[in-house]
Amino acid sequence: MDIKPASISLSPAKQPDRTPELRRAAEGFEELFLTQFLKAARAGSLGDDIMGSSAVDKTRDLFDAEIARASSGRTGFGIADAVERQFAGFVTPNSKVD
Repeated sequence: MDIKPASISLSPAKQPDRTPELRRAAEGFEELFLTQFLKAARAGSLGDDIMGSSAVDKTRDLFDAEIARASSGRTGFGIADAVERQFAGFVTPNSKVD
C-alpha cells in the first residue's frame, strides 16, 4: 500500500478584490461593536469602585475605545470579515462614496 501526502493548503482561500472603503467600514463596525462590548463588560461590577470618579470613568472609556480601535480588523473575532463578505455583492470596485 502506497500512501502519498495530500496537497492541502492551510492558507485561507484567496478573497476576491474588494474596495478599501468597504474594508474600512467593516473594521469601523467591528470597532463600534467591540467598544459597546467593552462598555457592557465594564458596566457589570461587583461593588462600588474605591477610586470611582468621573475622571476614572472617562479614562476607562478612552482606554476601551483605544483597545477597540487597535483590535478591529486584527483580532480573531471575524466581525469585520463577516460584514465585508455580507456587503461585498452590493459594492462595485469602482464605486465612490461622497
